[in-house]
Amino acid sequence: MSRLAIVVAILDDIFLFILPAVLALVLHAVGVVPLWIALVVSAPFLALAVYVGVKVVKETPRGYTYLGGRGVVVEDLKPMGVVKISGEYWRAVCDGCEATAGSCVELVEIRGGVAYVKPCRQGIRR
Repeated sequence: MSRLAIVVAILDDIFLFILPAVLALVLHAVGVVPLWIALVVSAPFLALAVYVGVKVVKETPRGYTYLGGRGVVVEDLKPMGVVKISGEYWRAVCDGCEATAGSCVELVEIRGGVAYVKPCRQGIRR
């Protein structure tokens, strides 16, 4: 996952989960709402934030078992574009080659969230 995606995910969690809870507690501190209301409002948001955080930490990285697998070019590779491999869309680079949409490619490696592919020697196996 790229650094930008991680930062966006963290900011998303802050604004969706943490900010409402903090806002409820600040409203209590200012004297606008009683403590029980602040706790009732903030508890679900904090619980959801903890749940999402634990789930993200426990999630194991996906293994790319389809290295060497074949896919289809969705967007022309000149040398970068988009491919579909095993039902997943990938930003792809055809290193030292070009491939047109609809042609067959073979997955060589995945590095930094980008699939590196080469053209197939034969058509797609169905």
